[in-house]
Amino acid sequence: MTQGVEARTAREHDPFVGRADELDCVEHVLDEVERGPPNAIEVGGEPGIGKTRLLAELGAHAELRGHLVLMGAASELERELPFSVFVHALDEYVASLDPGQLSTLGADVRAELAHVFPSLTTLRREGKLALQHERYRSHRAVRSLLEQLAETRPLMLVLDDFQWADSASVELLGALLRRPAAAAVLVAVAVRPCQLPKRLAVALERAQRAGALTRIELGALTPLEARELLGETVDAARAAALYEESGGNPFYLEQLARSLTRSGGLTFDPHGETAAAIGVPSAVAAALFQELALLSDDARLVLEGAAVAGDPFEPELAAAAAAVSEAAALDAIDQLLQLDLIRITDVPRRFRFRHPLIRRAVYEATAGGWRLAAHERCAEELAARGAPVAARAHHVERSARQGDFGAVAVLGEAGEAAARLAPASAARWFGAALVSFRRRPRARSAPHCCLHAPAASPPPVNSPKAIPTSSNASGSRRRTGEYAPRPRAPPSSACSAFRRTRTATSRLRSPNSIAQSRRRRPNC
Repeated sequence: MTQGVEARTAREHDPFVGRADELDCVEHVLDEVERGPPNAIEVGGEPGIGKTRLLAELGAHAELRGHLVLMGAASELERELPFSVFVHALDEYVASLDPGQLSTLGADVRAELAHVFPSLTTLRREGKLALQHERYRSHRAVRSLLEQLAETRPLMLVLDDFQWADSASVELLGALLRRPAAAAVLVAVAVRPCQLPKRLAVALERAQRAGALTRIELGALTPLEARELLGETVDAARAAALYEESGGNPFYLEQLARSLTRSGGLTFDPHGETAAAIGVPSAVAAALFQELALLSDDARLVLEGAAVAGDPFEPELAAAAAAVSEAAALDAIDQLLQLDLIRITDVPRRFRFRHPLIRRAVYEATAGGWRLAAHERCAEELAARGAPVAARAHHVERSARQGDFGAVAVLGEAGEAAARLAPASAARWFGAALVSFRRRPRARSAPHCCLHAPAASPPPVNSPKAIPTSSNASGSRRRTGEYAPRPRAPPSSACSAFRRTRTATSRLRSPNSIAQSRRRRPNC
């Protein structure tokens, strides 16, 4: 995703104050990229401290120098999608390129890239692919792509919220830090140091020791900087109170100021569990929920649907999750944009939340039963579109019923698709498939089980086609939440299918999944 609209929107809505030393460091890094070897920069700090805003400023400075700026971000609730951060940053831009621009990369490189970026799936070809322990081929292919993009002008690749990155993205970043692109490429990542996976922390530390990474740690604003951020509409006494309550955290400060403007005083969150779940002070959580209270019922419903659909999200998928019409969803989006709860992105018909904490707050506040059904509706909508299993598996995992063969097929296929390049994600999908595979308690007397792996895309989760019924089953048994009797499958084929998933999980060395498979082995 190019820097363009999304970053400009952030800069317009969020004034940049202070951080003079950090900006000097940014300028120094940009100078080094233009005249010397490739480099990387890490921006660290607590949630809301201004990492995303500093990256947007860094991107703006790079664009003024004529650099190509591509931006992507990890999402807390979609941490299992392979290479998701790099796909978010690069896929749309790569899709816009003339095919001839990639022809110099070579057939093998293009074939590897086709297994990383959805926009390049047409470049896939038959042939032997890299094994799991040969994932360096995919890393080398992405490095070649970055070198190609930086051939005519320096490239800045911005990866935000990388502490939530999937394991394949973490491995790829580590590879790029160990063996940087042989071109003017700057990789900028924003992380929460206290939430870093061990492998990522080691990779960043090693790169810093080698002199290949510049580290910027963001701290709290000073009282003067906070006063500048709040502006003249807040008097000195209230500004001091807000600063004390926020601890100088810019996001907390602005959120409390919004609450102060609306209510004339600070309030506290009566739902302490929700505040703890999203990791913010109770006063900040209260300010968030006050802001959400301004929404109409329809707009709140669509916002909840968007929180389930993803970040960024499409209005059609948010409408499906919320079980409303697309027209109603678009009307609600107008209100959400007006209240600055969501913002536009560079990609048409795609929006993002103002801050990941807002999405998390909305998601955590939804009722559990509604949230489960919303994930199920998302899975069905994506299946109807013919979306890849990797996109559907996230929602299927969160909504599948035990014994749902359609869900098992989707999760198993997602595991097989991810096994070569993202074994940790594959282990998760296989483990989820094993959990869904477990038979319903009332069917224990029937020792039959099966895994259906359709050659084409499986039917929508829990659709009538996804639930086998016996020839003598009554149509009245297909009620909501009740399974019709399943046909008896040949024991040999059922056990073979089960062992295939269990063996794949074992090879991926996922102890939890292996333990689950042993406990849930069918009596065949």
